Amino acid sequence: MHTIDPHPARRGLPCVSLATPLLVVLMTCLASTAPARAQESLPELTATPEGTADLFIRSVRAIQWSTAAQFMAPWTLERFRTTATMIVDPDTTGDSRHYLVQTDSMGMLDLSAAEVFSRSFDAVIGDMPGLMHALYDRDDDVIGAVFERADSAHVVYRTKARLSGAVSEVKVMQLERGAGGWRVLWSDELEVLEEALRGVRR
Repeated sequence: MHTIDPHPARRGLPCVSLATPLLVVLMTCLASTAPARAQESLPELTATPEGTADLFIRSVRAIQWSTAAQFMAPWTLERFRTTATMIVDPDTTGDSRHYLVQTDSMGMLDLSAAEVFSRSFDAVIGDMPGLMHALYDRDDDVIGAVFERADSAHVVYRTKARLSGAVSEVKVMQLERGAGGWRVLWSDELEVLEEALRGVRR
């Protein structure tokens, strides 16, 4: 069991166990910087692409995968499930499956795509401390959104590693709007996570 961020005060985030229930984690993270928002529902929190992008980035920085999954599009979560399945299916010993999702073949079929995503990265990131630090030890600032259509947008955000001499980078995150609000389709962070997941097979 891992505990996120050994320097929570530095980041303004609480030190939260990965076992902490999702709603508690989400509300705690929100209350740490914006107490009024802690009373909002998920559809209200994701009513704008900028709001969704901000919460998704903060969840990733906090190494809270169940929370991050709440802000991801169903297609994106299914993409990660497919990747995880491609890794575990060829392994007839079942070791890869137990490592990634802590269950057997039948049990994996019972897991939602969000559960496969969160379980996989609880395992993978815990074994990659360098990647964990690279993900959480950053400062981010959402700049704004550019709309392609009423239900499709790109959010522009600035991110900077907390390293001496680090330079700010401007990145773009793709989002779509569904019945429950805006969700992240793809981002630089997800690209890094997918590559880390594919590395399990290697």
